[in-house]
Amino acid sequence: MVSHNTPDDGAVDGGEGDATGADGADESDPASTRRGLLRAAAGATVAGAAGTAGCLGVTTPADTAAQYELTGNVDHFVGPRWLADNREDVVVLDARDSENFRKERIYGARRVPFDAITSRASTDAGLVPDVAAIATAFGEVGVSPDDDVLVYGASVGSRVTRTAFALAALGHAGSVRVLNGGISGWNGRLGTGSRDRIEPTEYDPDPAESAWVTREWLADRVGTFNGDGPGLVDVRVPEAYLGAPAADALDPDNDRHGHLPGAIGVHWVGNVSGRRMTDPGRLVQLYEGEAELDRAGTVVVYGDDNVDPTSTWLTLRAIGFEDVRVYDGGFGEWANVEGDRGRYPVETATSVVIETEGSVGGGDGGGDFSCTG
Repeated sequence: MVSHNTPDDGAVDGGEGDATGADGADESDPASTRRGLLRAAAGATVAGAAGTAGCLGVTTPADTAAQYELTGNVDHFVGPRWLADNREDVVVLDARDSENFRKERIYGARRVPFDAITSRASTDAGLVPDVAAIATAFGEVGVSPDDDVLVYGASVGSRVTRTAFALAALGHAGSVRVLNGGISGWNGRLGTGSRDRIEPTEYDPDPAESAWVTREWLADRVGTFNGDGPGLVDVRVPEAYLGAPAADALDPDNDRHGHLPGAIGVHWVGNVSGRRMTDPGRLVQLYEGEAELDRAGTVVVYGDDNVDPTSTWLTLRAIGFEDVRVYDGGFGEWANVEGDRGRYPVETATSVVIETEGSVGGGDGGGDFSCTG
């Protein structure tokens, strides 16, 4: 088994300490996008900080929660009001690290070790989600295949979406939703500390192999991406996508740099505005209008690892794309493949990049945000 390395202690926590009141929140400016050909020399990464709207003046817990409500036809993402109305009917999962989980969490929430749900297994076709390890991790915190689940974090960053993807990879029969705004938007009961352990259950997975693709699946379709074949989106920063020489964004562990031939570059942070989902209308414009992805066709997303692409995976599903898949092996596997690399080509020429402006608040990946700087 090959595991994605994350700074996480793997502890399983349950039980509650004292209940407390809700905290404040932030609201960043909405993301903006435009299509263009990005020159390698441009070298601009997505800003890691958001505006500070909502940090000045006085707001009530109800005001805070209202900031994160959703309107329109959006799947999978829900606001705090939905959780308040359905709290007794869903299993709540916390995607943050153990320290933040113990400090303050939604009352009754459970935490799944992040290293377990990013585990990968090696097959002849390449790396795939390790469904056995993932199922065990969810079972240890009492999640059953039929449970309706809500996942939250500090924001709607990639730790949250990876947790949602891990459930989808298991073929989870219950619904899976993500809390827009994360814990900052919750104005209900909170818990602290660690007291009791959750009663474990045996999670019997029904792997949904249509949720991911393998290295060999991609190799068979090289030359067709974003043409006659499936859509392919590289979610990394533009410098990594272009293999810009000496760029800090390049992974030093990769033998080759660039992107899969035909892939479109759309940095995943454009999906997130502070702690919330970017305006859905803007996301439709970004992915369907500007990137020209077919919502009725297959779309594959990949990054350096198997965490960040899940943000784009869930975002596309939320705005109505029907068949979205994750390349779980990631560019790291593709770039470092052994043997005949002619079957796994890497492109470095400037290609179509959709420029994005976004930020992730709260430490869920992509940068932190605080009202005090």
